[in-house]
Amino acid sequence: MSDILGNDKVRELLLEHFDHQTLLQFGDWKELFLSYFDAAQELLLILNSDGYVTAVNKAGSRELDYPPSEAIGKHFTEFIDSDNLASATDMINKALKEGSSSLEVNLISKFEVPKLFILNLRTIRNGDNIIGLLGTGKNISYQKKLESELNDLKPKMIELERLINLERSRVLQQRSVLEELNRMKNEFMSNISHELRTPLASIVGFSETIASDPNMPDEMKIEFNYIILNEGKRLARLINEVLELSRMETGKIVLNKSKIDIVRTLRKVIDEFVTQAVEKNITLSVELPDNQIMIEADDERLSMALRAVVNNAIKFTNELGRVKIILNNLFREVEIIVADTGIGIPQDQLPNIFQKFHKATRPIEEAEGVGVGLVFVKQIVDLHKGLINIQSEEHKGTTVIIRLLKNIKDKN
Repeated sequence: MSDILGNDKVRELLLEHFDHQTLLQFGDWKELFLSYFDAAQELLLILNSDGYVTAVNKAGSRELDYPPSEAIGKHFTEFIDSDNLASATDMINKALKEGSSSLEVNLISKFEVPKLFILNLRTIRNGDNIIGLLGTGKNISYQKKLESELNDLKPKMIELERLINLERSRVLQQRSVLEELNRMKNEFMSNISHELRTPLASIVGFSETIASDPNMPDEMKIEFNYIILNEGKRLARLINEVLELSRMETGKIVLNKSKIDIVRTLRKVIDEFVTQAVEKNITLSVELPDNQIMIEADDERLSMALRAVVNNAIKFTNELGRVKIILNNLFREVEIIVADTGIGIPQDQLPNIFQKFHKATRPIEEAEGVGVGLVFVKQIVDLHKGLINIQSEEHKGTTVIIRLLKNIKDKN
């Protein structure tokens, strides 16, 4: 190494790492360089002009698994992986031509273990003559291993992030649904409380009146008793409707089917609302076949569903409006149509009308009801394997169409 590095060359190299003032504190620059050379934690090599190793530091010896005595004298290319020989040769030629060069290359240790290094070469000159090369190298095998593992993980991380975002979106959607259900439940509780109080207030009020007046005329007692009876029936229907809906939601309801005449059943339901229609000056027109039409159905629950549909039609139709009820005898089905000229349902709320607790937004005076009627109707129709369809236009009216399978043995 002493042939390559004179004091001037040593000083030139040291000035790349120490300032001039620091160097003045040391008398023998070559000794300082040699100390720095061995203290360096990276691979350091000094090559002569022919490319043979003339010096290697301790860190380089450890990296290459060669004692310095064995490494010195070997040609630089003996440490290069055969696949990188051409690139290493080009690296040396570039350093000799341009003064410096760098390359990412596999160095082969004494035990033939490839280690990936970033090598840098720079020329050592004596005047205009190149007398050697100084090589520095940093082992990046572990770094590259980590980079490779990271690259392998990137697709998994991207997929994981996608799944996390999907799950986050699902949770937000579920939370939104739960919040909406909670809001609808609270509204339902408020509505049903109002609905329960109204008939109860009538029952209690008229009962107290009868009890407080022993001299009340019999005609008035009969009238008040009639009101109490009707309000009691109204209250019972409301409670039964909610209980039936609850049973159907939990799957605990079983239809008690029998062979019934749907014409007779529908006529009985309509008769219950004649007085209500007259009181509101609503024209109630009915088109029913004269003959029997037999179907397999639960007469009690089907009557409750039809009652809810007819009740809605009359309740949401203003005075002087019209309600029309038609029963069509089709080939394999019966079709029940209940059409009214009432206030209708907003288009944006039609998709939600069969949701539990949902009620179309209406002015307060028109909002009577608890929001289970149409849900209840659909549940009953579904249990009978039928179909229900609702067509409505706000301020123009609503048409409810229910189709039920006939008894296939029936000839009508």
